[in-house]
Amino acid sequence: MNNALNYQCPSCGAPLEFGVEKQNWGCKFCLSEYTLAELEGQNAQPVADSAPVEVRCQSYGDDAAVYSCPSCGGKIITDKTTAATFCAYCHNPALIASRLSGEFKPAKVLPFKLQKPDVVAAMTKLMRRRPLLPGRFHEIAKKGEISGMYVPFWLFSADMQAFLAARAKRITMWTDTRFKYTKTDTFHVERAAEVTFLDLPADGSTKLDTRLTQSLEPFDYGCMQDFSMGYLSGHFAESYDVDAEQASAYAFGRMDAGVDKMMRALVTGYNTYHVTAQHSNRTKQDVTYVMLPVWTLVGEYKGKRYIFAMNGQTGKMVGKLPVCWGRAAAWFGGISAIAAVLAFVGGMLI
Repeated sequence: MNNALNYQCPSCGAPLEFGVEKQNWGCKFCLSEYTLAELEGQNAQPVADSAPVEVRCQSYGDDAAVYSCPSCGGKIITDKTTAATFCAYCHNPALIASRLSGEFKPAKVLPFKLQKPDVVAAMTKLMRRRPLLPGRFHEIAKKGEISGMYVPFWLFSADMQAFLAARAKRITMWTDTRFKYTKTDTFHVERAAEVTFLDLPADGSTKLDTRLTQSLEPFDYGCMQDFSMGYLSGHFAESYDVDAEQASAYAFGRMDAGVDKMMRALVTGYNTYHVTAQHSNRTKQDVTYVMLPVWTLVGEYKGKRYIFAMNGQTGKMVGKLPVCWGRAAAWFGGISAIAAVLAFVGGMLI
């Protein structure tokens, strides 16, 4: 069993957590605060990186790994992609260094900008406007059962050359005192362009639906920082299980679709056109592994798992929430009853 690690307060030895509001690291016990430079200067590598001990027993599951909590010595059981979590016994943050090093070490991290109270308030406000939402989800938001997670992403950049040829028609119509005239001019149209894509994101985890993570865009990469494990302290984090090659198919598919839409938009001034030839090629491409901040609310309703997410930087909320059909029947029944009463009263007044 290997040790997890945490960043410890130089003053009292308690675990430190990244503070979203001040963008530094704070101790909840002695209230000390540290910048990243101060933190890494005194806690450069609290525990050396080490490979996880994979356990293959029924009690832990086939893909579980067991670590020792650096604060209390308790067992921390994780799945194969967990990179940052909390100890179930002392609730202190724990980082799995082996899953944040080597090929799994991100180049950049985008720190959280929104604090948990802000997220809880926003989600609670949203759910108040959803009268048909099951009570379970109201309680999740009310109790603050919302998790901050750093999600692995691949950022793809590429230069592309695109070409489109089309046969277009311009139709002119006019009339005189006797006839209606139609003139059709046919043109051969060509368009060429050079397009640059910068930091197009592709989700590196299979745990979140790609449609959901795409809907969280955009992120402000201008706030990106060089990666340090300290940013993950106090949040959950996942290492990637979708590698760059797998993610590239999705990212380049989005690029191709974007180029196609742009090239077609360049064919203007015609009534109709038909594309006869089209191609594009990437002349340069690059990929960067990063961690992006996401707040998540996860709940089950009638055997189905629902995930609602918020961009941890901008506050954009996305996801599909369930409907309680019992509430729906009562709600619509109440509306129908009110409508019937109003109609009856209206009839009496007439």
